[in-house]
Amino acid sequence: METPEAESVTGQKLTSLLGAALGILLVPVLVVCLCIAVPYTLVLHWVKQHREHRFRTRMRSLGRLMTWNDFVRMMRENGGTCIEERFSPKGPVRFWWTPENVHGESPYQIIDWFTMRKGRQAEAFVHWCRGRYTDADAGGAVLVDTGLVAKRDIYALWSEYRSDSAVARWVEVAPPEILPWRPRAAT
Repeated sequence: METPEAESVTGQKLTSLLGAALGILLVPVLVVCLCIAVPYTLVLHWVKQHREHRFRTRMRSLGRLMTWNDFVRMMRENGGTCIEERFSPKGPVRFWWTPENVHGESPYQIIDWFTMRKGRQAEAFVHWCRGRYTDADAGGAVLVDTGLVAKRDIYALWSEYRSDSAVARWVEVAPPEILPWRPRAAT
């Protein structure tokens, strides 16, 4: 008859052997997942870039695209507002410029982007901003081409205009497409 210590050692050996066998069997599964995930991620990234390129091309054809240097010059000389339209924390991000003071013109409260995208309290502002400024067909703001601009340059300009006393203003807005969905009330 085995002692309790011997049974414990045997159980530990069996558990270790079983764990090693499962680990070896999982390696091919992980390789297959990796072979699927990498191309999927690359294709998804390409699709997003292609979509943004098409959008920039469309805005250029409508006369609603400006270079980064023109944008910086307009913000410093004329003021106005930069509208940062952020689709997710990882992007894409579109920057729009309007000569108007969005904070002064808005009939709605402007809250931070994270709160805006998670709740519904800024829904009216989001739709107002889209209709008046960032709509591709009817909006009045001009898209800023930031394709070759370093993120540190964008952040430096953002930090320059985040105070209320600055000549220009900066507004972050969630596009209507990423607001939480809710069913419409029956009429």
